[in-house]
Amino acid sequence: MSFKHIILAVIIAFVAYKCFISSGDNAQIDIPKDGYFGSGAKKADNEAIVSFKIHVTDAELLDIKNRLTNSRVTHNTLEDIKGFEYGFNTQTLRTVKDYWLNKFDWRKQEALLNSFPQFKTEIEGLNIHYLHVTPPKNKYKTVFPLLLVHGWPGSIFEFYKMIPMLIDPKTIDPKIDFAFELIVPSIPGYGYSDSSKITGLDQLAVARLFKKLMLRIGHKQWFAQGGDWGSLITAQMARLYPENLFGLHVNMAFMQPSTFKQIVYTIIGNFAPSLVFKNPIHHNYSSKRIFMYLLEETGYGHIQCTKPDTVGAALNDSPLGMAAYILEKFSTWTNPDFVHLEDGGLTKKFTMDELLTNVMIYYTNGNIVNSQRFYKESLGHENMELQKQYVTVKTGYAAFPFDLGERVPEELFELSFNMVTYNAFEGEEGGHFAAFETPKLLAKDIINFVKTINKL
Repeated sequence: MSFKHIILAVIIAFVAYKCFISSGDNAQIDIPKDGYFGSGAKKADNEAIVSFKIHVTDAELLDIKNRLTNSRVTHNTLEDIKGFEYGFNTQTLRTVKDYWLNKFDWRKQEALLNSFPQFKTEIEGLNIHYLHVTPPKNKYKTVFPLLLVHGWPGSIFEFYKMIPMLIDPKTIDPKIDFAFELIVPSIPGYGYSDSSKITGLDQLAVARLFKKLMLRIGHKQWFAQGGDWGSLITAQMARLYPENLFGLHVNMAFMQPSTFKQIVYTIIGNFAPSLVFKNPIHHNYSSKRIFMYLLEETGYGHIQCTKPDTVGAALNDSPLGMAAYILEKFSTWTNPDFVHLEDGGLTKKFTMDELLTNVMIYYTNGNIVNSQRFYKESLGHENMELQKQYVTVKTGYAAFPFDLGERVPEELFELSFNMVTYNAFEGEEGGHFAAFETPKLLAKDIINFVKTINKL
């Protein structure tokens, strides 16, 4: 890249900054300090914390079986298409149907889901469901509270393989002398938490709800971690309530251009990545490639950001249709190359039992529509404006190679976050669902982040 091109990039960045970024600098961000998402007039919350167990009735399971038995799969994958290029492969869909009907044991998976202590408590009119898992008594000198937040189309089940490693880190590193007390909530409208009865339940509201949850449990400060929506919710929590967070750890980075320097780095990074990004893995960085990939993979997002109730009605009525819609994400978001495999590579990283358990959490709660509404709610002005603000809380980023879109280079990430650790994983594993796919890698990165902050 010549000096002339660099000057041109700086000029373009300046114009972009003046026209599209700085013009909104004085916009007011009105962030409510309280809310109510229950039905009818606002009522005082019942602040009791109540033990909870997951149970699906035999009648509900029979209904699912009947719907699967009578489900129609009348189309075939095109003869010259072998994989998931057009979406969920028809033959694989039939395989999923057969496994679900004849081999999947919900009662076994239900027992697994109930293997960790679960609770509910009412906050702003909604019963919030969460896991609360503590380390072995007297084994660790220091115990840190850690809030884990899932995303879409995931659930609390994403964390089940990682939970034992975090409450008892000596199982993966005998030298570790601290552990985590885990609080793992279901986002309202997901899993076993109530759904909002009115508009307005966005990332800011959920960040506030989860702050209130942590305070009610008895914690004044904690670590927070998330991917997908979880990373956005916890990042907004860090912006809103920095005094409550020891640190923030994410495995997906969302950023909006907020500074002139960030725009310059992004523009030059597209034409001459090696000039601004020191790590060779980013030397093929391309916003165009990222944009084209996201254009192909985020059609669902446009639907859910605009008319979530329409597609949700169809999914809520058909367990097999819901499985196709959800499981397709666990294919291409785990590794984009899986799109060319007939089975979508679904069982390369997960078992069919694991995948269907996550689908069942959505289907048996009848809340796929509510989970999709979260996309539309999160496009509000206040939420988008707050995302531009720098995160002052100490932050770690586990940058996996196959995350949705492309991992953010270190030089861009540190312009939006108070970066303490940045780990660009290499190899053939590590996609969007890191806690679910590579729990040990993610657990180790969280532990290293906490060690770095506390100099342990």
